[in-house]
Amino acid sequence: MTSKHTIYCFLGLPASGKGTQASLFAEKRNIAKVLGIGQMVRDHINTSDTDPFLLDIKKRYDAGIPQPDEVIIDLVRDELKNTGSDVIFDNFPFSRGQAEFLIEYMKSNPIWQGPTIFYINVSPEVALKRVTMRKICADCGKVYGATDEMICESCGGSLIVRTDDNIETMEERLSHYQPRLRELIEVLNNAQIKVVEVNGEGSVAEIAAEINKNA
Repeated sequence: MTSKHTIYCFLGLPASGKGTQASLFAEKRNIAKVLGIGQMVRDHINTSDTDPFLLDIKKRYDAGIPQPDEVIIDLVRDELKNTGSDVIFDNFPFSRGQAEFLIEYMKSNPIWQGPTIFYINVSPEVALKRVTMRKICADCGKVYGATDEMICESCGGSLIVRTDDNIETMEERLSHYQPRLRELIEVLNNAQIKVVEVNGEGSVAEIAAEINKNA
């Protein structure tokens, strides 16, 4: 009998802490893969600086505009085809079309079960404050909140400020995120997909405990 694998999805505004919580959950559940959609997009746009298709993706990314569903769905489909264990998505699904794709994909691929959706809820004001203070490791991608450190404690890489972590880009991203998240959660609820809403303004440990309690 073929064993089933579970899909977990972490959603929330930029800087809501969903990436941090996804990583902690992966450690707790011994899940090898956390698939961050933002990192998957960055990996692809860094493969070429001449391909018009990738340049269009980069232009949208730099402006804080979400990618079209077909771009994200192609990335996710490829990952799922090559994954033989439980998987965690950071920031997927992120539209009605992406949610409908995931629901249909799981119906036609019975090896997968779930998904369980964790919605890390923070106010736009908190998200805006956090994003202008955070840094990211240029090597391993680990995200840090407000810190004066310049070296990653995990891998020794350099901590940098992402080019899109500025007030103007963040305000643009929030204008797209908020209505899409509201619609997305409605779609998931209507499809009877489990959505666990967690207050993302507590401590990292408190949020992690709430997630694990409801997983």
